[in-house]
Amino acid sequence: MTDDLAGRPRLLYQLVSPLHRTAGQAEVARRLAMLQAWAPGCDVGIASPQNGPPAIEKASDIAMVVPHLADAARTWTASGHQAVVIGCFSDPGVEALSEISGLPVIGPGEAGILAALQLGERFSVLSSDPTPPGLRRRIRGIGAEPMFLSEVRVGGSVAALIADPDRHLPAIVDQARGCVAAGAEVLVLGCLAMSFAPGLAQNLSRAVGVPVVNPVIAGLRAAETALLFGAGLRPQTIIEG
Repeated sequence: MTDDLAGRPRLLYQLVSPLHRTAGQAEVARRLAMLQAWAPGCDVGIASPQNGPPAIEKASDIAMVVPHLADAARTWTASGHQAVVIGCFSDPGVEALSEISGLPVIGPGEAGILAALQLGERFSVLSSDPTPPGLRRRIRGIGAEPMFLSEVRVGGSVAALIADPDRHLPAIVDQARGCVAAGAEVLVLGCLAMSFAPGLAQNLSRAVGVPVVNPVIAGLRAAETALLFGAGLRPQTIIEG
């Protein structure tokens, strides 16, 4: 580790599908650069599994990725990682992965929703199409259902949003405006392909006039907070600041 990284928290962004195969190594590198810019106080890495579905669009896709993630989780501590953010809004297997690894494992879906609760009374989620079922059930489990207004699909698949997010921007803006007209005070990007579209959250916020939560950034902040308060550390390794 270089001197400028020494002592900095080591975070891993664990992709859930083989993005290096479906979109290429350049896309993985682009996302890593964005992650490092969003968490400049940390040493951030990214990992892409060798196997798995090309995107998480169904409940069966979620079931398929958990075994691969469990295998990866057994290596995280030995690799020097201190916290992990899972690269999927559906937060597959986060409790089990934390149990296996002994590390704080953050789901960006839950982190994004919790961030939205701090910014307004009611929120909507903008999702890819298709998208896994069960969002309301997950939100109910968090305790946020009274503030949940709607989940709206933006008309683009994960692959399409990765390939050409700008093409889908007008439809995303239209759907977002509909959510705001229905009473949403905050919007959450429910597809991480949108989260990595440069400037989308900011442009969307300016277009519709409400905050737009990028769940990847929310997940990184949650991971940093977990480390700040000693989550996942054995008592003897916690250093008083």
